[in-house]
Amino acid sequence: MNIRFLLTPIILFFSTAVSAQLLIGPEAGANLSWTTFNDKDLKNEYSIKPVIGYNAGVHVGFRVQKRFFLHLSLIYSTKGRIIKEPSQDLRNKTRYNYIEMPIIYTIDFKGKIGGNKEFKYNLGVGPTVSYWLGGKGIIENRDTDEFSTGKVPYKIALGKDPYEATENEMAVTDFNRVQLGLNITGSIIFEPAPSRQIMLTLRYEVGHSFLARNDGAFKSTIYQDPLQSRNKGFRLSVAYLFDTKLDQRKRGKSTKDVKKKR
Repeated sequence: MNIRFLLTPIILFFSTAVSAQLLIGPEAGANLSWTTFNDKDLKNEYSIKPVIGYNAGVHVGFRVQKRFFLHLSLIYSTKGRIIKEPSQDLRNKTRYNYIEMPIIYTIDFKGKIGGNKEFKYNLGVGPTVSYWLGGKGIIENRDTDEFSTGKVPYKIALGKDPYEATENEMAVTDFNRVQLGLNITGSIIFEPAPSRQIMLTLRYEVGHSFLARNDGAFKSTIYQDPLQSRNKGFRLSVAYLFDTKLDQRKRGKSTKDVKKKR
């Protein structure tokens, strides 16, 4: 059911984009992300703080109806969290790397600045499909005091057996490589030149999938990283879009063809 739900807008996009107004261009921005636990015991044992990341990729949108658009992005994104356990004097800062595809349905509105200058804005909602590439982090606790800096950097080894992991790896098993989420968005749209758009978007993302069902395992410390949590966060991005106006070009070509035949 999840696959059908996600494939439907993509199929719709490619089947109708050839005859609709098409917007395409680069997109980049910053993330503020963290994770949340469902388990009350984990919520009581650990405290979570957000980390700052970034995102960059390609944005594509097309007009479905007069005020309705479907926007898709293919982006590289970094997320993460800072997790603390006061009883063990522990701090673990982690960054996760993703390839993501937000699929957002929006409706456009018009506004005015100073009574004369017009601008557009939209509100939207839709799913995000995230592919977990891995990540890295820095862990500090009593078991790492033997190191001169008191800090141990590590890489996330997805799918690796904990017994085969190195001293600077966190082995993660039973993980969700593909993760789903929900976006609620708002954008302000400016048109600096004909057939050009600058879209400033703020998104709130709520993760649906756990990072993993098992804890991340280390060799250098007895600490096990609780990954039974979901991503959450805010994303601020800017997209510079070129309006291809494919529908108008096609109408123009058909008119020329008619004239030639006459």
